[in-house]
Amino acid sequence: MLCNLRKYNVSHILLLSSIVLLAFLLRFVGISSYPVGFTPDEASFGYDAYSLLKTGRDQWGESWPLTFRSFGDFKLPLYGYLTVPSIALFGLNEFAVRLPNAIFGTLAILATYLMVGQMFRDRKIQLFSAFLLAISPWHVSLSRGAFEANLTTFFMPFGIWAFLKGVKKPHWMVVSAIAFGLNLFSYHSARLITPLIVLSLLWFNTTLLRTDHSLWEWRSVGKHKWGLSVFSAFLVIAVYTVFFGAGARGADIAIFNPTDKWSAVSDRRYEAFLQGLPDGVARVFSNKVVYVIDNFVNNYFSYLSPQFLFTQGAGEWTYGMIPGWGVLYLIELPFLLFALWGVFARRPLAGLSRGRLIKVILIWILLAPIPAALTKGAGFAANRVSVMMPAVQVLSAYGAVVLWDVMQKRWPKYKQALLACYLVSVLVSLGFFLEDYRYHAPKSAAGAMLYGRRDAVDFAESLQDRYGRIVFSKSLSEPQIYVAFYGAWDPKDYQEQAQGWLRYEKEWLLFVDQLGEYGLGKYVFSGVNNIREKNESNIVLVGKPEEFRKEDNILKAIYYPGGKPAILLTEFNPN
Repeated sequence: MLCNLRKYNVSHILLLSSIVLLAFLLRFVGISSYPVGFTPDEASFGYDAYSLLKTGRDQWGESWPLTFRSFGDFKLPLYGYLTVPSIALFGLNEFAVRLPNAIFGTLAILATYLMVGQMFRDRKIQLFSAFLLAISPWHVSLSRGAFEANLTTFFMPFGIWAFLKGVKKPHWMVVSAIAFGLNLFSYHSARLITPLIVLSLLWFNTTLLRTDHSLWEWRSVGKHKWGLSVFSAFLVIAVYTVFFGAGARGADIAIFNPTDKWSAVSDRRYEAFLQGLPDGVARVFSNKVVYVIDNFVNNYFSYLSPQFLFTQGAGEWTYGMIPGWGVLYLIELPFLLFALWGVFARRPLAGLSRGRLIKVILIWILLAPIPAALTKGAGFAANRVSVMMPAVQVLSAYGAVVLWDVMQKRWPKYKQALLACYLVSVLVSLGFFLEDYRYHAPKSAAGAMLYGRRDAVDFAESLQDRYGRIVFSKSLSEPQIYVAFYGAWDPKDYQEQAQGWLRYEKEWLLFVDQLGEYGLGKYVFSGVNNIREKNESNIVLVGKPEEFRKEDNILKAIYYPGGKPAILLTEFNPN
């Protein structure tokens, strides 16, 4: 350890420590309240972890599952398991559920630093990459909630770092295999991209590194047999789970399964037919294959567009991100341009003996949009393409060093002033992001982040002894998980009652809350109008404001940060 530290001067260590500390503070401070609200997915991960801690089974009664059924969308399990120690230490609350992501989001900075050190042997790129990821609005936002999409930003660079070390020291290849293997169970996008990155690394190590005397010859694969065996085992298990639940979510959101059941294709073909084009010819231009390819290409390039990267960013307020903020700062645009120039102009960079591995970063970035491009939706789903991090920050840092090299040669007298201008610009950009995140985003994000569920459950619990039943509207989105989470419901009882909810599969429904009605003790989950039609008395109704009438007796109103009512609790007595 001391030998490694001697390679770095004190100022370098202080800079790295400052970057990591800044990253931690940006991801940790106030995570219980920001992002505002608490999504059903977050609550589900938390309650699954709580259930595993208490019973060794998830909320559905499955022993240490390889996928979490959740609401019928079958989440990959890594985040849930990482949350178990946090729940054990801090109890069942928002802080405990979000803490693992804040920790791994911070560790991602170190993993990126280590990976870049193995790739380029250049301290400037190392520090710039770590710094850009530390302040990234994309990464900061995803690191502050229980969003499993963010885990890959640690496991991918850590796996690559260990792989590059393992080329010469085989025991590190086992570490790499474990990191890549765990990444297969972090998020669906990472599951698709990880094997492709591994293949890219294998290919680059058979070709580009020959001149560096670190030849990976296929005849010497035997010395890495343990690493290959470990990753292969993870891969086999991951493929196995696809056929037992894990593929359900992918099938539901894939562009191969359009919501309109291909009506857009048939409508377009029929329109051409009415305009005089023979049906056989119309089918050439309007068919399922053309539809899928067209959607994929448009989706794919949208994630590499300036709009997504620098101006629009995420397309929705979920996952704690801010639409209207690019996933990168605008100040990074010239860095990316200089990076591309540096790569394709084959400009030599002093001291970068392994600079050719920047092409691994480019391949990584080009592969990253594929999972998101294969899914349907409104577009700009920044969570689905989060696997692009930290590759895009590394590319920016690489471009910054290329630019610095140019400045040193052309404007040596002004390089310090230009560096100061850059740092000021970055800090100003970070300041504007934090101001927006803290003071403006909560008002706009509250609805998408399902604000007010905790207050609703807490107040409903205080009414249990006075009313016969408490009915939560299904419009509140999987309300049963909020009742279980905030009430710390006995997992054994929850598991037992959840068995009856499995009828959603027999009724060919995708999610639990699509059932007509289901219950959890005194709590009932149904439609408000369904309850009104039954004319039952002594009931509390919990739902959205638009579900109630003016004459209803309002017991409690819960408001969004902007002042609009979010949830109403009313007393229902038909007589």
